[in-house]
Parts: sequence; structure tokens; C-alpha cells
Amino acid sequence: MSEPWLYVSDAKFSGIGIDLVSEQQILAFSESACPVDVVARGSLKLPHVNNFRHPLPPTKLLSWLPSQDYYALNKRYFSHLGRRRFEQADYGGVVAWSRTALQIFEAAAKRGVPRLLNVGNSHRDFDSGLAANETPRWPRIPHTRYRAEYELATLILVASDQAAHSFHVQGVPPEKVRTIYRGADTERFRPLPDKPTRPFIVASCGLLGERKGTYQLLGAWRRLALPDAELWLIGHLPEAEEQEVRAMASANVRFLGFRKDLPSLIRQAHLHVLLSRNEGMAKVLLEAAASGVPNLCTPEAGLPPDAEGTLFISDRNCEDEVCAAIEACYLDTAATARLGLAARRMVEQRFGWAAFRSRFMQAVTEASRTK
Repeated sequence: MSEPWLYVSDAKFSGIGIDLVSEQQILAFSESACPVDVVARGSLKLPHVNNFRHPLPPTKLLSWLPSQDYYALNKRYFSHLGRRRFEQADYGGVVAWSRTALQIFEAAAKRGVPRLLNVGNSHRDFDSGLAANETPRWPRIPHTRYRAEYELATLILVASDQAAHSFHVQGVPPEKVRTIYRGADTERFRPLPDKPTRPFIVASCGLLGERKGTYQLLGAWRRLALPDAELWLIGHLPEAEEQEVRAMASANVRFLGFRKDLPSLIRQAHLHVLLSRNEGMAKVLLEAAASGVPNLCTPEAGLPPDAEGTLFISDRNCEDEVCAAIEACYLDTAATARLGLAARRMVEQRFGWAAFRSRFMQAVTEASRTK
């Protein structure tokens, strides 16, 4: 690849969430000695990486807006910045994230330059909570903008088989969608040796609330009333749902909030539960598995159906099924620990970040050939 690629994101490269995924993709370019220009809020000091950093975009002045408006403005602004950068140089291809890609892809398509679209979740028209033709008030991103990005993309990169399916059922050709999964840091997330069996700790990590199945988990937990057991809810609780969620919590539920010490917390758990109704792939599932903690989750949470050390719930609204699965793990901690070891092996073999970077660069190479 003689010409550099352009990578556009509003990421600060904080080392968490989507920022971390972006970091790993840029590292993949660097390791492959493929030059890349990066337009983002943060910068990465890596070989072959040329940073165009915008740490204080003018949208920062509007950070008092509701979060949906503020983040939508950021996406629109970095879409503009990316297009402006693209028009100033020759590029072999472009990578951008959904909601940020449109202006860049429009310019790249005119030149016949390959376009890789990162999508963090499922197809926008698939269980999004909005009618397919509903137009939200500006600056929020309408469905039409998502669809335009999907249409312009050479390849659409998704995080799970479930997310890929959401594109297929919406009529996007399967050959246009690539599942590259996610990764976990197997050094930061490691099993806890000689973990005590009591108290039995169940954790649920990440954003809390309806989409993540927090209500269903709390209902099952209250019904079980397990002695010498704790439920740890680790992550942000949206203000609109906080009162209702806290009202459902029994005495042995701990709200730990967003934590930077997640690796040390999650390795103490015996079981991780995520009853999402819709995800791309919840990265915390891989982080729990890397920590030797088995996952109890819905298929929609993103793990492939053959994920080792994983217990799948077919219906998150079936309280009997959720209760039975948690209780079985509580009663047989030795079997639960064996599931955790299998989960750890799965991440080591299939879902380390090196494997993710390899899958990403395969997509880059394929897009370069497709154009």
C-alpha cells in the first residue's frame, strides 16, 4: 500500500470503549507499515501514523447540550474535518465510524477510493427504538444518514454475527458485511487464583438500564434471594432510569458506578450477566471471559453461539430461565469455575487484540482490491 490511508474518528484515545477499538485499528496499520493519517480528538505516537489532532473542537462550547445532541454535533463536525483532510491529499482508502463517515465517503466515492465503515451496533433500522422513517430533530442523526453511509461503504465492519445478521435482514448484501468481532487485553484481564467461593459474586458491567437487561436481572436476583451472595452493578446508570432501577434493588445489590479499576473488580466475580436486547458486541463479555469469569448472556449481546464457557439465555424476559441459570452456577461453583477457565482459553485462542488487528487488516486488504 503505497498511498496512506485516512482514519477519521472523534475518539480521544482514552483506552476504553470505542476509543480502544480505534486505537487497535490504527495500531494494525502501524504494525503493517501502512502509513495512515488520523483525524481525531486524540493522538497516538506510533510508527507510520501521522496525527491531525483536534483536542478542542468548537462543539466543546456546546457541551452543556443534552448528550445525544452534543455527541451528534461532534460526529457531524468530524465528518466535515475528515472530508476537508481527504480533499488535501491522495489516499489509498478511508476508514470512518458510523455517524462520522458520510461527508468523507461522499468525497472518496467520487475518486473511487475504498471506504471502510465501522459500525458499533446493529443496522440502524433493526430494533433501534425509532420508526424507520422518523426524523429526529437536528442535530441528531436521522436514519437516512445512516443508510447513506451503508450505501457508500465498500465494506461494513461489524462486531458480531448478530450485528451482521441485522444488516442481512435489512437487505444489505452479505458480501458487503464483515464480522471482525472485538478483542480483550489478556494481560490486564486475568483470572484470580484461588478465588473464594463465598460470597458468590454476580457482576453486570457496562452501561446499565433497559437495553442491557438490568431490570430483568434485578427481578431475577430479588426472586432468588440467595444467601451469602452479592450482585455488583458496575457502570453508568442513566439518570432517566436511575430511580426505577434503584427501587428494584435488594439489600445485597451494590451500585459501583463507572470504574477504572474494572480488571481488579471483574476478576473477583464468579459469574458475569448481560441480558442485552441489542448489541454490536459488548466488549465486557470478552473482558469477563479473559478474567476467567463465565458469561450468562443473550445471543443479542454479541458472543458467537459456539463461545466456550458461555451460558446463553434464549429469552431474557423469562425470569424462570434467568433464575435457573444463576442458581445452577451458585450451587455448583466448581462447574462454574471450569466454565471460567474455558472462557479464558477461548479469548486467548480467538479474541485477543492481535487476532482482532489481523481481521481488521484482512478487511483493509480486501477493500483495497475491491474499490
